[in-house]
Amino acid sequence: MFVDGLFTLHGDLTRFKLNLRDFLIQLKEFSGDNSEMFAEDRELELERRATAERERASKVGGLIKPSDMTDDDLL
Repeated sequence: MFVDGLFTLHGDLTRFKLNLRDFLIQLKEFSGDNSEMFAEDRELELERRATAERERASKVGGLIKPSDMTDDDLL
């Protein structure tokens, strides 16, 4: 809607500015608390890092505590 307004209102400076101002206000309203939107991405990144750290630690004997080892680590 915003982009269409930019193209259709390019001839009328006043309406163009109003369209732009409305868009900026909508951006400010949206920028409040949108952390839930990225929660899944953060979880996936944390899992990826934990897996990479575990793989790195498993290559060197003694870096993983026996209580933290799984059955796959013992093989």
